[in-house]
Amino acid sequence: MKKTIRRYTAFIPRWCQAFGDYAPDPGGEGRAVEWLIGADSVGIIVLPDVRRLLAHELLSVHQPELEFQERSVRLNKRTYGEMNVLGHPGYAALRELLLGDDQLHLFLTYHLIHPSGTRIITMSRKAPLALLYKEMDPLPVIVGE
Repeated sequence: MKKTIRRYTAFIPRWCQAFGDYAPDPGGEGRAVEWLIGADSVGIIVLPDVRRLLAHELLSVHQPELEFQERSVRLNKRTYGEMNVLGHPGYAALRELLLGDDQLHLFLTYHLIHPSGTRIITMSRKAPLALLYKEMDPLPVIVGE
């Protein structure tokens, strides 16, 4: 299945809206990936070096290629398969969003309980605040069922 996701970048670098309420990820802070699962969104907090790579690959001006399978993810030329993170309920929630009929939006957010400068890569059914973000070219995604 192919899906088109609307991408956004902040008008002013490092500014972003709050993620909102979410279910805590037990032990998430001790891992390289922490999942935030909200009512209409899924967020991912990753180590700063990985976040910079992902943000560059997903939210830069070039057109990334992204493919989600049940047990693997391909981002451009890199395939990540059979990793523990892909068996997490957060990944299942992200796939559920991707397989739904709703329009999805990709942007960076923050949350007050996380250290200053922490950014959350967020996929949401709701568009971000138009005062903070400008829309970029959409992101085509392949989702395997």
